Amino acid sequence: MRRGGSTTAAVALAAAWPALADPLPLAPCHLAAAEGRIEVDAQCGTLSVPLDWDETGGGDIELAVAVVPALAEQPLPDPLVVLAGGPGQAATEFYASGHSAFDLVARERDVLLVDQRGTGGSAALACDNVDALGPLGPSAPDEAGWVAAWVYAVLACLTDLVHDPRFFTTSAAVRDLDAVRQRLGYQRLNLYGISYGTRVAQHYLRRYPQRVRSVVLDGVLPPTLALGPDVAPASQAALDALLERCRQDAACEAAFPRLGGQFQALLARLTAAPVEVTVDHPLTGVATTLALNRHAVAGITRLLVYSPLTASLWPPAIAAAYDGDYVPLATQATAVADAIGDLAVGLNYAVLCTEDVPFWGDVDWAAQAATYMGAAFAAVTEGVCREWPRGVLDDDLKAPLASDKPALLLSGELDPVTPPRYGSAVAADLAGALHVVGPGQGHGMVVVPCAARIMADFVAAGSVAGLDVSCVERIRPAPLFVSRLGPGP
Repeated sequence: MRRGGSTTAAVALAAAWPALADPLPLAPCHLAAAEGRIEVDAQCGTLSVPLDWDETGGGDIELAVAVVPALAEQPLPDPLVVLAGGPGQAATEFYASGHSAFDLVARERDVLLVDQRGTGGSAALACDNVDALGPLGPSAPDEAGWVAAWVYAVLACLTDLVHDPRFFTTSAAVRDLDAVRQRLGYQRLNLYGISYGTRVAQHYLRRYPQRVRSVVLDGVLPPTLALGPDVAPASQAALDALLERCRQDAACEAAFPRLGGQFQALLARLTAAPVEVTVDHPLTGVATTLALNRHAVAGITRLLVYSPLTASLWPPAIAAAYDGDYVPLATQATAVADAIGDLAVGLNYAVLCTEDVPFWGDVDWAAQAATYMGAAFAAVTEGVCREWPRGVLDDDLKAPLASDKPALLLSGELDPVTPPRYGSAVAADLAGALHVVGPGQGHGMVVVPCAARIMADFVAAGSVAGLDVSCVERIRPAPLFVSRLGPGP
């Protein structure tokens, strides 16, 4: 799938940008996702920036920059900047995989993409040691061994990194973005951030308020939040809501009357005796062997409940696995592993170990252990961050953000990682904000057509005043599958 054209793009860019003494050179390119099955036409270039913004002569890194030109012959002068999540996802890949959600905005505005330092084409902090563990992580069945294997693999990656990870944090990333803005001649930006990208958007707004026209925060992380300890309890709440929805759905309840108990029994069985299953990859057809243990199934479940579209597949997959047929669950595992396969693990921990774990305080490990995810996921992060070097951190990055800039906040009612209460907390300090909650939705609202339209109207107006959000009342989650063939009648 492609959009735009290189000749039209060059004319549009020339019209949109004022004359610069030293403009950033761009050339036609294609942004790709899904192993090349999706392509988007763009104009691409690289910008050299300091590794350490506070020290001259400390070396440079190259940032990958892309502009998807507006369809209009005379585009509006302020682009939409798309900031990806993770931490560790590349903006170019995120946009390519879901560009249709931004098509309404891109009719009149350029879309500016900068792979955050440490991701994609911007000096990626990739970790082959972790990739070697496979899509489901370590095969160690016991919790201590699973945690130890993860921690060992991540820390082994440190010795292989080309660049010092201390300089790959949000505080550096916002300076990178403003350097790109200057070299492209944009005076103001409209920001869209998803998940961790909302942290970047908020900190850019804090640092450069005069350069922000509007901001969209999708799956909101409050600046004050230390990401980590809330993940397992929030995911448990989302799973509980899914189980309750199945109980309230006559067809689902009839098909899976003991789903919750079967899931717990499945986790216990795989703790005692992990299994190996071979499936044909749903996209490539290549035979893939996976080791399913308790932690693997918990990880699959965590990713499936991110979205009502994938959550709808969970009941029949779990019921089949309980009955000894692991193929549906393993097939879903390969799909969700692909979705996160290009996450830059080094960047993920560069951010978490600087901006989150040092602010955890006292963790209620008993509460973690009581969730289906257990305490292991948080224990991995804590174990890695004991050794991972802390990086540059602006003194006010964790402070509440007060602003009167127009802001649209989007939350999914059943978001398992950034629940709506996070959006409400941030909105309280933003004078020009509107918080929209999607009924029955999960993490990342922009993929919902209603939310995409609201975002486009908001960016066009540059204000939440009079914004029509009535379509939210018509949002419904995807129907639950009651068999491999799909939902009930």
